[in-house]
Amino acid sequence: MSRQAPGIRSYSNNDELVQERRQRIMASAIKVFLRKGYRGATIREIAQTCGMSEGSIYRYIGSKNDLLHLICVNRARSTEGLQKVLDEAGDVSVSEALRACLRYHFVVGDVSRDYNLFFNREIRNFSSEDRRILLESQVAVLRFFERLLERGIGTGEFRVKSPLIMAHNILMVGHDWGLRRWFLTQHFTLEEYTEMQTELILRQLGTGDVKMASDGTGEQTRASDSLAP
Repeated sequence: MSRQAPGIRSYSNNDELVQERRQRIMASAIKVFLRKGYRGATIREIAQTCGMSEGSIYRYIGSKNDLLHLICVNRARSTEGLQKVLDEAGDVSVSEALRACLRYHFVVGDVSRDYNLFFNREIRNFSSEDRRILLESQVAVLRFFERLLERGIGTGEFRVKSPLIMAHNILMVGHDWGLRRWFLTQHFTLEEYTEMQTELILRQLGTGDVKMASDGTGEQTRASDSLAP
């Protein structure tokens, strides 16, 4: 039995292999779930999508319910990447640290767009425990940004009445790229979307740390000022 994901059986003692195969199975399962719905999808279809035999699939999971649990547990690690970005930013202003974390947040929203769409559609099929894990993972991301904003308020860089509301908005704007990609990609690249949203967020925080852009007269103005009515 593998030590990976306690409670889900595996007929392999190679934890690294189990983790790699489960990631592959989860990615394929999400595609099938979005196409057929959770209840309509079968392990056979998931196996075909990821290029494995049905018997091989059962070496790493026991059922579709195991897949739901794995997906939730995987999502629950979402703040680990944010904390790593913050740690690697080092001794910089809170504004610059926020910029780095926002870039990461938007990239994750893009990469995990299928997962977020799946959660929105199929959360009713999750067990109460898995729903709790999933919802708590979202709260963890919100709290991460809330603490970072409070830090900026403490240093005098940010001026915002409710760090909680601003953190919630950051969470949702990151998800929106993936959920509304069908529309947004007609107008922006991910990089452009990230930059514009970052400038708007910094402006709402009352920071002067926004990028400078020409106003067309040769003078330099804050890039966010060009978005004013």
